[in-house]
Amino acid sequence: MKHDLLRFGLAITSALGLFAGKTPSTLAIFRSALTAIKLLGLFSLARYITRDGLRIICYHGFAVAEEYKFRSRLFIRKELFLRRIEYLQRKHFPILPLSAAVEALDQDRLPAGATVITMDDAWQGVYSVALPIIRELWIPVTLYVPTYYIEHPMPVFPVTLAYLFWRTKVLTVDMPRGLGTFRLDTEAGKAETLAQDLGGSLPPADRLEFLKETAKALAVPFDEIEKQQLFRVVDEQQLRHLADAGVDIQLHSHRHQWPLDDREKVEWEIVENRKFLERTVSHPLEHFCYPSGVYAPHQGEWLEALGVKSATTIEPGLNYVDTPRFILRRLMDGHPVSDIEFEAEITGFMEIVRALRERRLFSMLRRRFCRHRRPPARGPDPPADRDLAVSDRSRETPRPSHLLKAL
Repeated sequence: MKHDLLRFGLAITSALGLFAGKTPSTLAIFRSALTAIKLLGLFSLARYITRDGLRIICYHGFAVAEEYKFRSRLFIRKELFLRRIEYLQRKHFPILPLSAAVEALDQDRLPAGATVITMDDAWQGVYSVALPIIRELWIPVTLYVPTYYIEHPMPVFPVTLAYLFWRTKVLTVDMPRGLGTFRLDTEAGKAETLAQDLGGSLPPADRLEFLKETAKALAVPFDEIEKQQLFRVVDEQQLRHLADAGVDIQLHSHRHQWPLDDREKVEWEIVENRKFLERTVSHPLEHFCYPSGVYAPHQGEWLEALGVKSATTIEPGLNYVDTPRFILRRLMDGHPVSDIEFEAEITGFMEIVRALRERRLFSMLRRRFCRHRRPPARGPDPPADRDLAVSDRSRETPRPSHLLKAL
């Protein structure tokens, strides 16, 4: 019966690949198809097939105002995060600290459905919005922290500038510093590109002043942005509070820049990032997240030489014993991801869709059904090891719903 269901599921999965692009015209069909597939029990089957895969979920900022309307994947509302955690706890996906999960992955002794929660960039909302939730629900979280905007407190320039162009209502703008006059119905992209290039070349104080000048030209009140603390990252004291609360602070480069072929600059980014963070945290800084997901496979050797043990990308998928530790995959979550799509990812169903599309499904099935049993580990039984530090509440009855890279 199980094998018949598997063959039937593979046929549906193959057909679902036609909608993998998820354009607006096919998104509703795609989600309806996932709902039907779930009702057929194929999500449960996918979870069994992919049970030894490590799920790493990626979040970025938490909305402190209404910036989620501007970038709904970069800034999420707390209600979405709470709903996700409730789902993981209700469905008994064990939530592990990143370091423990990587170690268990190395030893091929992950608990079934092991999940890690990561957050990138250390936006202000992680402290003001997410930290109370993390404390209340007792969940381990890894925060990848770039340090340039902590060292130079101001709204993050590229995101803030993009927000100004998104929010403006003016039709024509005379850009400051001689950049020119532009019709925003046809030339907004050109104007923003010129402003991004100029701002990126300015020292911090001048960069902030240029933001204010641009906001004035676009008739967007900059004092409102400052009052709401929009597009700021945590300060050093808040970062220390996060670390004291048990949030695992890890590396994300200093300037959030990552050259592919310049080893000297790569090393500088890591060294400066680590040097700054060591003033705040006492635990080892040995896990890294590629800024904006930019990476090259040969950089794993460079990172290893710098004492880094793992690096995460933004490539979708699960991670297995044979996944390179410097190309760990993550599941990107945010408001564009519906509940049914999130469930399809976490159960591993979309992993099967990708495997089918990339012609690696046979190796996945062989890993699940033909793998040899490993000899029992000596010492304590692995699921009871305290070093795994599985979130205690991942096995409890879920709380009621009301409790619930790119710089």
